[in-house]
Amino acid sequence: MARATSLVRRALIAALALAALAGGSAAAGPTATTWSGNFTGFPGTSWQNSWGISGSGQWGFKDLKASGSALDVTYGKGSSANSCTNCPNTGGGQFYQDLAKAGHADLQSATTLYLRYQVRFPSNFDFGKAGKLPGFYSGTPGSESGGNHGNGWSTRFMWRMKSGSSAGEVYVYTPSGDGYGEDIGLGSWKFAADDKAHTIEQSVNRSTGVVTVWYDGAQVLSSKSVTGISGIKFGGVFFSTFFGGHDTSWGPKSTVHAYFSDFSVSTAKS
Repeated sequence: MARATSLVRRALIAALALAALAGGSAAAGPTATTWSGNFTGFPGTSWQNSWGISGSGQWGFKDLKASGSALDVTYGKGSSANSCTNCPNTGGGQFYQDLAKAGHADLQSATTLYLRYQVRFPSNFDFGKAGKLPGFYSGTPGSESGGNHGNGWSTRFMWRMKSGSSAGEVYVYTPSGDGYGEDIGLGSWKFAADDKAHTIEQSVNRSTGVVTVWYDGAQVLSSKSVTGISGIKFGGVFFSTFFGGHDTSWGPKSTVHAYFSDFSVSTAKS
């Protein structure tokens, strides 16, 4: 009986050893903390609560509407930034998500966060001259855009037409900057107008200043040129999209739409 028990024990030990080699019994790594959101119910109270909308610095909701779980954004002919005083047509929109209000104050203190979402440009999308896309922000809403360099920073995506293509970049504001934002990695990838949802993801390491970008899962940018952000905690998602520039020359030649969905903020890459 004792011999049989010993053989069973040895078999169990061998099985556990094999499982460990295969990764089956390896200790689990730290669990990522993640917030995720879509646009079902936009712009109602339940949606605002789930996103933690701050209410500050928002505009353009008349050009934003839910399309299932996605957000349909309208950009009018010749539209530009909200600051354009002589643009006959409106376009795009902006709002700030506060991670603490969304129930994730812990994420704001992270050293590194990842922002991921999907964007779809229909095949007839006119990219005009340039336009802004959502990214991260920190500090007081409004202190990191529109030429303002307060105690905050932002890392919106942007496209600029370059050699006939919609070249991607990260458009960075920091407290140490001046003028408007700084172009990081212009042309490292291209945004496609093919009526397909493409995944764009960025990570920001506040300690090192490294900004990394993935487009459809492939790493396309890693930059160490961002400075002055280490002491300022994450705020949340800066949903900001419009053509511009500040005049009608930046906008599309006719009204166009883009679609955004599947937002997530996490302490680990998706």
